[in-house]
Amino acid sequence: MPKLHFGHSSTKQLTRQYSQCFRNRLSQSFIPITKDKSASSTDLKSHALLLKGGFIRQSGAGIYSLLPFGLRTIEKIERIIDAEMQAIGCQKLSLPTLLNPDNWKKTGRWNGVIGEFFRFKDRKESDMLLAPTHEEEITQLIANDLRTIKQLPIRLYQIGRKYRDELRPRAGLLRGREFIMKDLYSFDATQEEAYITYEQAGQAYQNIFNRIGVPFVVAEADSGNIGGSKSHEYHLLSNIGEDTLLTCQKCGYTANEELAVGKYNPNREGVMTEEHWNNNDMLKWLRIGSRVQATLLEWRVLSNRKIKGQNDNSHVKGLAAVLTPFGREANTLKVQASLNTYLRKQQKIDNNAVLDIHITNELPKEISNLQHLFLDTAVSIQLPEEITNSADITIHQPDHYRLAKEGDHCVSRECENSNNELSCVKAIECGHTFYLGTKYSSALNCTYANDKNEKLPVEMGCYGIGISRLLAAIAEIRADSKGIVWPQAIAPFKFCIVTTNSRKPELNDFADKVYDQLKDSVLMHENDIMIDDRNIGFGEKMTDAELIGYPYTVIVGPKALQDGQLEIKERIQFKESHKTTVPLNELVSFFKRELCVQ
Repeated sequence: MPKLHFGHSSTKQLTRQYSQCFRNRLSQSFIPITKDKSASSTDLKSHALLLKGGFIRQSGAGIYSLLPFGLRTIEKIERIIDAEMQAIGCQKLSLPTLLNPDNWKKTGRWNGVIGEFFRFKDRKESDMLLAPTHEEEITQLIANDLRTIKQLPIRLYQIGRKYRDELRPRAGLLRGREFIMKDLYSFDATQEEAYITYEQAGQAYQNIFNRIGVPFVVAEADSGNIGGSKSHEYHLLSNIGEDTLLTCQKCGYTANEELAVGKYNPNREGVMTEEHWNNNDMLKWLRIGSRVQATLLEWRVLSNRKIKGQNDNSHVKGLAAVLTPFGREANTLKVQASLNTYLRKQQKIDNNAVLDIHITNELPKEISNLQHLFLDTAVSIQLPEEITNSADITIHQPDHYRLAKEGDHCVSRECENSNNELSCVKAIECGHTFYLGTKYSSALNCTYANDKNEKLPVEMGCYGIGISRLLAAIAEIRADSKGIVWPQAIAPFKFCIVTTNSRKPELNDFADKVYDQLKDSVLMHENDIMIDDRNIGFGEKMTDAELIGYPYTVIVGPKALQDGQLEIKERIQFKESHKTTVPLNELVSFFKRELCVQ
């Protein structure tokens, strides 16, 4: 059962005893540390430690309560984000969680998210949506008040809760149905100015992760359902991460597997056997030889938005085939982007159409049922005449339509004359930046008047950080067998003062002196001290301190009463705590040196 600490455990009173001197005391804190084995049953180390340490509790599948220590850590992350956002001229606001879907229907996204988001009807049978993101909402808000170029640029951000109807919520806060996000939305007059905003936001993101104190990587990424043409992800490296990154150790090039580009390295590819070829029905159908792999894709337009002067696109659908080297999977996102661009240029779908594409194993009865053929740049073959001579099949220009993989050669400018190989790492995505262009502003009539009084759509960008997800990711990469080793900047409390015997009033009085010295110094602008005055064994206190992850534990024992000597333990991941003995009168100066406080 959890250890719920409501006052000193030695008292028989049921009423809780509060200190009138307003020192932070564990005996007066709600921190339900638990030794319950069920908290350790999860395979995810961070989730087990957040449960055991009393940071979170589960309410339902993918739904969690943040307890006081967990919330303190979240709030410290938010303060760092606030400072860096405001440093680049951003203002904070709060957008509604309950959304009217009318704007989603205008952008075509309403029909593209069926089953993914929480959609429901109110008592009047009107469609409603629990906010999964706010592009449409913020764009409409700006559209209602934007008039001239003099009002630009506009940079607005919020921190709030979002909702996604995850089919299988898992990994605790890493993939939940309710989560806390920071969203920044930018509005600029020109693409050049939007790119400047994008670079400034990217630098702010790097500052945020550096200030938090965790190693991170920035990867080129696909824009996905959000849209746009410029996108980067911010990752913490971890073996439990769901994202696969390809990176070059030589030049630092890093990209998500879905966007990574690598030069095909035939020396790293396996040799196909005749048995593989005989089992590949698609290869038999295309009759193009045994060194090529074919993937059949079914695509359709999900938008049923009717635009004046345009037809309904929802009936537009078809089949496409992708040819890649044998053993290399097709990059369906790249194919989707290329097909989307082609169909729009041919005016076969409107700019707000949502294209859905997925792999199918059902072969068409006739080759004429195939509309599009995509060839990877590493494929060199002679296509059958019934394909090249068909007026019904569009053969697209070769491109990088295969998923890059470990062992491919890096194609960055620094590595173009070498054969440096890409390596593969797992990571947890915690932030994402997108240049959106006019995708949303055009659809929602978010325009401004230029000097010639012409109405032009604004250039937009959006920039997100998953704050609750970041909490879990940091716990994952900063954990060891004893607990969580929080970075100093976001630890729930930076210092914990532990008495060796809470039954001795003189030790408790000395702990109060230590607390007051630290609190009155410049170290404590966030009131970062906690006294563990619980009436339990000293060993149990120290075990809990390591589990919770205080960066520094100050031990008040017999030596403190004899000559004022305090033992300080600095928590170090995967190692024994570093011990230092410091007299009380030098305590503040010691921590100033340790924390580099001027």
